[in-house]
Amino acid sequence: MSQEQLENSNNLHVERFRILVIGNANAGKTTILEKVCHAQGREPVYLNSDSKLEPSASRGNHEIEHQFQYPTAHGFVFHDSCGFEAGGAVELQKVKDFIEKRAKGGQLKDQLHAIWYCLPTSNDRGMTNAEMSLFESGTGNVPIIAIFTKMDALDQVARNQLMFNDDDLSCEEIEEQVPNLAEAMFQEKYLKRLDEVQQKPRYVVLLRDMNKEDTNCDELIVRTSQALDRDTLKLFCLSILRIDIESRIKQVINR
Repeated sequence: MSQEQLENSNNLHVERFRILVIGNANAGKTTILEKVCHAQGREPVYLNSDSKLEPSASRGNHEIEHQFQYPTAHGFVFHDSCGFEAGGAVELQKVKDFIEKRAKGGQLKDQLHAIWYCLPTSNDRGMTNAEMSLFESGTGNVPIIAIFTKMDALDQVARNQLMFNDDDLSCEEIEEQVPNLAEAMFQEKYLKRLDEVQQKPRYVVLLRDMNKEDTNCDELIVRTSQALDRDTLKLFCLSILRIDIESRIKQVINR
């Protein structure tokens, strides 16, 4: 994609990039959104049906129809689903109905453009059947980005396994082997299951150490833009990332 195209993206008639964020409790959704929007510690603002701003207290408990954004990133509008661990079939049907509704015509800004499905790797059980249900039922033309969060927890599992299973390894040797073992664990517990589903995620993004200040979600934005079918949306999504990177460079220069 050329520099000229990116520069022209500022003139695109796309007012909002709409994303449905799905994930159970402690899946890392809030951290991801704050990183994407550079809104650490800031409350989201909710929009009513007339696109007017309302206080965050107006939000229901994981009400999927409620739309919100952060004041630091007006290009993004988000919807939230609490995932499928609790509520199971009921919540899955809500998500399917929402996707179908947002896919039907209307203005581009009101359509659903992407789904971010947050799946933590900080547990021992891998992916449950409930968590797999969305991939089994499908999402039509709306691309899913599978975001595996808390990969640093999987690193620690690998580290512990190496420490307890091989007393002859030095600390340096353990650290050298951690990435490969963690990758093998991830392949076995997560990616292998995704090979079995009807609708595979368009892309898989791995996030680790998101509690650290110097981490970002640039790959998530790039993969999201690559997953889109419309060039207009691709450009709009990348233009948000470009503006964000320019802002970060200015911050470093002005320190």
